[in-house]
Amino acid sequence: MTSGRRVDIVGAGLGPKTLTREAADSIAQADLLVGSPRLLAEHACGRAAVAASLPAEAVAAVRRGGAAHTAVLMSGDVGFHSGAAKVWAALRDDGGYDVRLLPGVAAPVLFAARLGVPWENSSLVSCHGLDGGLVSRVRRCRRVFALTGRNVPALAAQLIDAGYGGLAVHFGQNLGLPSESIGETTVERLPERAWPSLTVLLIENPKADARVRSGLPDDRFLRGQKPMTKAAVRALVLSRLAPRPTDVCYDIGCGTGSVTVELALAAYDGQVWAVDKDPEAIALTKANCRNFHIGNATVVQGLAPAALAAWPPPDTVFIGGTAGGLEAVVAAVLGRNPAAQIAITAIAVESAARALAALADRGLEPQITQLTAADGRSVGGLHLLFGHNPVAVVSGGGRG
Repeated sequence: MTSGRRVDIVGAGLGPKTLTREAADSIAQADLLVGSPRLLAEHACGRAAVAASLPAEAVAAVRRGGAAHTAVLMSGDVGFHSGAAKVWAALRDDGGYDVRLLPGVAAPVLFAARLGVPWENSSLVSCHGLDGGLVSRVRRCRRVFALTGRNVPALAAQLIDAGYGGLAVHFGQNLGLPSESIGETTVERLPERAWPSLTVLLIENPKADARVRSGLPDDRFLRGQKPMTKAAVRALVLSRLAPRPTDVCYDIGCGTGSVTVELALAAYDGQVWAVDKDPEAIALTKANCRNFHIGNATVVQGLAPAALAAWPPPDTVFIGGTAGGLEAVVAAVLGRNPAAQIAITAIAVESAARALAALADRGLEPQITQLTAADGRSVGGLHLLFGHNPVAVVSGGGRG
């Protein structure tokens, strides 16, 4: 049973003109309004109101107010990157309120209508604060609607660094308000002007590709003079690691960055951390990430395990080189997450034996597969097979 105190969490849309009738009626009938100073300036009109910008502040204001009918105002829609969910959960769990969610018009919906484009197959993302996921969304989706918060130049820098400077961008500023402005530019020109906090971007990528691929052709990568994990080995490594879209992945001894790229493509809503002691390897890895439009990889020069100390705990770990410190690296990785899935490549028999022992000594049941691959080439009208050095892949961890 509730006490009869009614709380409407109201999606206030984008300005008074975009209120639904249900939302307008709730605001008009409420004994108390709670919301950010901007929303109260639009809707309070001298009535009883309490300013609250954060969900916890809104919950406290409702509890203190004790009104028979409170309307908690949320910008846009209550179901799109809104604080409404936290307010709903806190007051519902109290058991003393009759809580309702009243939907509103979200910024991407209004923006799509202004532009005359459908939003049904678009990706919607909130980038309040730097969001490394924006590049992955743009790589995978033809249209991405992004909510921003005074960080448009920083978001543009991420996209430019990933090779997306030339993409077309529609922008909407202060949508639904008298100062509304809509226009078009390119990603590389976004940093040239100031942007208000109420800015929405529509980034269009006609070459978007949502495929998750492993074993990409070797000739797709810049190589320089560094050794590279070949396509067939990468395919086996990725199958052993089985990264999930949100995984935190390590590439230790990243070399050219071929595994970094494939981990980033697989963990597209996660993050890849790559390390190598060689500055040439770091430059190659960054260049290959740019060529594949990777925005969710952090590449650092250093030596494991010391370089791993500041990284978040891993879910999946590839170890391609440790400069002789394999046992310490395995211990450090499993110390961060005992359930991490690990794959280690070895060319020498002795290295494979060390990898098996390193995992077994930490209580894992390692699996080993030796891969002998050969690539076909056309020679004199015939296809001849040219073999690569055999490589052992040793793996183990919490995913089996």
